[in-house]
Amino acid sequence: MADFSRQLDIIPPHALVYPVHCIGLGGIGSNTAFYLRKMGFSRFVLWDHDIVEAHNIPSQHFFSSDGGRSKPHAMEDQLKAALDAESVIVQKGKFTKDCELSGIVVAGVDSMASRKEIWQSVRSAKNVVPLYIDGRIGVQWDDDEGKVTGEFIEVFTIIPARMQDIELYEEHMFDDEDAAPLRCSAQAVAYIGAFIAGFIAANIRKWVTSMAYHRYILYDCLTNQVLIATN
Repeated sequence: MADFSRQLDIIPPHALVYPVHCIGLGGIGSNTAFYLRKMGFSRFVLWDHDIVEAHNIPSQHFFSSDGGRSKPHAMEDQLKAALDAESVIVQKGKFTKDCELSGIVVAGVDSMASRKEIWQSVRSAKNVVPLYIDGRIGVQWDDDEGKVTGEFIEVFTIIPARMQDIELYEEHMFDDEDAAPLRCSAQAVAYIGAFIAGFIAANIRKWVTSMAYHRYILYDCLTNQVLIATN
């Protein structure tokens, strides 16, 4: 039996009533789901159509024994092992705009096309989705210097029913063709997933306890600098 007494003044149990939909269980979603479960959230819906591959294991919250398993089933076992989860619903199929959502929605996908589908579904369900969080990761490579010069994370914390949040989020939507390509050997490392999951979990904690939070954060993990923080 878990004892949450050391966090009662940080996030009380009555604030943990929302189900959490984690869409995409890569470096962002796998870490975020695990940390939210450790915080005390107990109802999850896990969306991902991929299996755990060898290149996922170093940078995502999976283990060697998970290789070849579906990501949602592997994460389901982790959430239940970490703390007994009341409800974990596994969705192995690909998320589409027609999928139903409710509660807190966390997007951790790797394409803008997927984000657009999620956002369309979130907008349609704004009466039952009070909070939407989109996490993004980008690594900057300098060919001249032959090294990584930026390890960026972005976190959007959006209330789908609020117009200023909608405008802020949609200003940062673009087509996949306009995104800078990532170098094959400079795409992901474990601590970046931990960083962004920490930012997401902290903002969820602030929202459920009615604290102020930044709706948009741009942070460079390489230099430890907050580059943008929009209230």
